[in-house]
Amino acid sequence: KMQLTTKQIQEIDNRLKRNGIVYWDIRIEMLDHVVTYVENRLEKGEKLENAITNSFIDLGWNGSLKQLNREGWQNVNEKYRREYHKGIIRFFKSLKNTLLFFVGLITLYFLSSVLTFNIFKKVCMILFISPIFLVIYLYVKTLFKKYGKSVNLDYGFFYLTLNFMILPGIFSLFKSQPESSQKIVWIVVLSIHFLSIHSGYHLYKKSIEKVENLRKQLLQ
Repeated sequence: KMQLTTKQIQEIDNRLKRNGIVYWDIRIEMLDHVVTYVENRLEKGEKLENAITNSFIDLGWNGSLKQLNREGWQNVNEKYRREYHKGIIRFFKSLKNTLLFFVGLITLYFLSSVLTFNIFKKVCMILFISPIFLVIYLYVKTLFKKYGKSVNLDYGFFYLTLNFMILPGIFSLFKSQPESSQKIVWIVVLSIHFLSIHSGYHLYKKSIEKVENLRKQLLQ
């Protein structure tokens, strides 16, 4: 069977990019389909340019592909969101994790009873912010890897940092409540925060594995 050269495959990839497929890991999946169609047409004697154009037409991908790009990242987002929630549930399937969680809850409750509200609040703020150093480290590390614009990596980071965007808003809702109520809110929110960070971190690692595997596929 006739096979395309790396240069010819790159030409198809560039066309997908020009037509609106922003993420390279979405383009890889599309490339497989186009390449198969093009190779079949070349075997029938078509010229390369005609084979590429007709293959795009056959696949319904002629013209702007921005809608396909949108559908692509929406599908990836849906998959990552499911895994994110499953990760939180899986946490409690480990006896060690469950014990650690309840020890943390008891420790926070103890601190809330022996510390003044202002000091307890500062301790909680430090605990809440501390995982950001992990996020910064991972972000810098991936920059040096030069992965490019990857939808998997984008959502890996999104779910790792989601809490930092959402949870602070909860604190502002309870500012006018008694200190005892605010302490409970801090304990609950911190518990959710660290559960979610745990799930988000493992999801991020999966996104890196996915990107690495796709990159190896590109280099083959």
